[in-house]
Formats: sequence, C-alpha cells, structure tokens
Amino acid sequence: MIKKIRGIKIELIIISIALFVLGLFLTIFPEVSQIIICRAVGIALCVWGVLRLMTYFRMSREDVFVSFGLVQGISLLAFGIFFVMRPEAIAVFFGTAIAIIIIIDGILKLQYAIEFYHMEAQRWWIEAIVAALMGVVALFNPFGSSTVLMMFVGIVLMVEGLSDLISIIRISSFIKNLRG
Repeated sequence: MIKKIRGIKIELIIISIALFVLGLFLTIFPEVSQIIICRAVGIALCVWGVLRLMTYFRMSREDVFVSFGLVQGISLLAFGIFFVMRPEAIAVFFGTAIAIIIIIDGILKLQYAIEFYHMEAQRWWIEAIVAALMGVVALFNPFGSSTVLMMFVGIVLMVEGLSDLISIIRISSFIKNLRG
C-alpha cells in the first residue's frame, strides 16, 4: 500500500512539474505553442493509428470480426494527419480544450479543499480560493486574442503546477502527522 501511495505521489509530482513547464512554454511562446502542440498531438494520433492497424492486420481470422481495429486505425491516422497538416484549424478549439482542463483541475482542487476542511487542516481555504479563481476565469474567457489566451493559460498552468505540488506536499505532511 505504501509503495502504491509513493508511486501515485511521484506521478502527481511529475504531472505538476510538467504542468509548470508547459505553462512556462505557453507563456514565453504563445503563438508557436498552439501549432506545436497540435502537431505533437497529430503525430501521437498517427503513431497510435499505425499501431492499431498493425494490430488489426496481425489478428487471427476469428478475432477480426469482433475488432474495430481497422476503423480505429484509419480514423486515428486520418485525424493525426489532419492535426499535422492543418494545426491552425485545430488551434481554434485549443483554448476551449485548455479551459475544460482548467475547470476539471479546479474541481479537483475544490475536492482537496473539502477534504482538508473535513480533516480540520489549517489553511484548507487556499485550495478553495485557487479552485474558484481558475473556474471563474476559465468559464468567462475574457480574452479576445488567442495569443493573450495562451499567455494566460500558460500562467494558469504554472500556478496550477505549483499549487498541485504544494497540495501534494501538504497531503504528504498531513498523512505523516496522522501516522504519528
């Protein structure tokens, strides 16, 4: 159980650092970042599609009829090629996708705040405030240009990464104190 918790803790720390680095990249290079991210996702979809196709063509005759590997492979490959060839078309939806991620992370922070409150932890309200701020800003999207939005999203992701890291440290400390 302790190994599993440590594994989860390390995974969450890595995710927090990745969020911070992604946020820094978005803040420094807002125009380029959307295109790069769309192309990277496109390449990943192409690889996934090729792998699904290879799996499909290696299946036994009996398994082919219950598999959707051909449809999945071709669809993933087609979407991947579109993402790589036309990242500008996909970038239009990028801000919305990031806003959804921020809202989901804000809900997670709200859960942390509620759990800290029930455990009678000090400063439980910090997570609640961060959750509320992230949710409100993501919902109302006060930005007209995608460059400003990317810079803001970058700053938000950096704050999210740091906030998540602090939450992880606080949770670990709280658990250590409970054990004695």
